[in-house]
Amino acid sequence: MDDEKEISVLSPTYPYERVADFPVMEPATKIPLLICRYLMDLPMPGYTPPDNNKYPRCRLMKRLWYDADDPLAYLNPTPEQKLSMLFDGHHPTLNTDEEQAQHPQGYRLYPLQWWMPSQIEAQTSLKVYMGRETPLDDFRVEIGVIFDIYVNANLETTMGVGGLSKAYAMEKDIIDALHGVNLAGVGVMNYSRHTHGDSGSQNYYDESGTNVGRRLVMSLTYMEGGGGTVESWGVNRFD
Repeated sequence: MDDEKEISVLSPTYPYERVADFPVMEPATKIPLLICRYLMDLPMPGYTPPDNNKYPRCRLMKRLWYDADDPLAYLNPTPEQKLSMLFDGHHPTLNTDEEQAQHPQGYRLYPLQWWMPSQIEAQTSLKVYMGRETPLDDFRVEIGVIFDIYVNANLETTMGVGGLSKAYAMEKDIIDALHGVNLAGVGVMNYSRHTHGDSGSQNYYDESGTNVGRRLVMSLTYMEGGGGTVESWGVNRFD
């Protein structure tokens, strides 16, 4: 009797067998954008984002959108305003009157490490990108997630922003919004050196001296399983 297991021609590893449901890493490329959209706290069926400063994502969006002395005193930005801050790679520079009208505050939220105009133009910006990865075992990968918070040097010591540092206040909003949260069933966000050795935060500034701020490192315990065919391999809960 032939006990050899038949490998489906739809398997992404055909003609060889993947012996276990190891994590599939390609969906991890969407993590920065997933986090950005989560932090924007957009409306969903049956859910309206609260305009209440007790909620960390509400505080974060106000601090990102408004450059006023006390951003928390203003209304929560609208969904359209929040989305207008998210970097669009199809329109990396906002040169036309129409583009500038669609993005009145410019790009301020970036699911990538660096984009030159943001260093000069934006008064406040947040970049989310991937850091060092540590495979804990065959089925779990601890992925570092880096948050670079930049505030124009002239605005950093704005009064009424939880002490004197707008960047430090935004950092705490991010931690409060993410620590311990299971993102889309893919993995849990952590802020602990026990789970990722790079976790922590520190002062940060860009080379131009225009922006100062904070660099926060958290991590995500990634466990996105694969499957036997291309239909199941990489099927995930990011979209």
